[in-house]
Amino acid sequence: MKYQIRRDETRQNDIEQVIRLLEEGQSLSVNFAETVIKAAQEVQDSERLALAQHVVRRKLVLELLERLIKRIRDRGEKEEDYHLESTLHSLIVPMRMNGSDPGKVEASGHDLWIVDERLAFTRSFSSDQRLAETMKTGGTDVRPDLLVWDLAHSLGVVDPSDDGVEFDASEPLRKVMIVEFKRPGRTQYKKVEDQVELQITKYLRQLKNGQIEAFNRQTVRVARDCIFYCYVVADIRGDLKDQLDAWSTTANGEGRIRSLDNEFKGSTIEVIQWQDLVNDAWARNVATLHAAGLRRSQKSSS
Repeated sequence: MKYQIRRDETRQNDIEQVIRLLEEGQSLSVNFAETVIKAAQEVQDSERLALAQHVVRRKLVLELLERLIKRIRDRGEKEEDYHLESTLHSLIVPMRMNGSDPGKVEASGHDLWIVDERLAFTRSFSSDQRLAETMKTGGTDVRPDLLVWDLAHSLGVVDPSDDGVEFDASEPLRKVMIVEFKRPGRTQYKKVEDQVELQITKYLRQLKNGQIEAFNRQTVRVARDCIFYCYVVADIRGDLKDQLDAWSTTANGEGRIRSLDNEFKGSTIEVIQWQDLVNDAWARNVATLHAAGLRRSQKSSS
């Protein structure tokens, strides 16, 4: 790996040297075109290798995710296997943490691109954290599985990429995402707290017009008219299927969606089947898989 890094740095230095020659106005040899083409080709080769490594990792993550989902379904609803639900959550994003915590930057690596490609590099999230810990005031012990307050510069405040960037908390959040992960294969949702609409709106009431503690202990307000994009990832079967009978179906006919009204007007709750979540992630990566000479295995696509 160190050897590869040195090679990449050499290639970068080669093309930077070509750029300096042009900027400094030095006389250029008749072979200058060959020098430019060679430097560009070496950078392209380096990029292809980096792409291949990136795509191979994503392929392995998706294959692992599918196999874990299948294993959980096959085991049924055994109480002793409850830890598998946490394992599934942790595969997508680490639990019990705020991605914006400066003390946990190294631990905040995640695979939220599985949920939404725009989340690939976000640090503006909390995962399985009590709202009392995420919010400056007013939060209780309820724990959204995932709360995201920045989505590629369009779902709230800009996510600073380094310590030198000022965090602007002057503008309130007008868009927030919430994601709940339900155990694959689960059929029983008999308790009051298992009613997904009641669960989600309980979060929204606490968040609406509140304050989230973000980067460097700064707070960012949640606007009174904030729009909440809420997703529940689950297998629609058993009691949950009955819950969602009056909901609209999504475009593919497999999921369910409900528009909220009154104090949450403009916000929605969408229930996405686990297999659809995985299939969408595969579909978004099909071009890069093809470019790297890879494809989804037949076992994974079943």
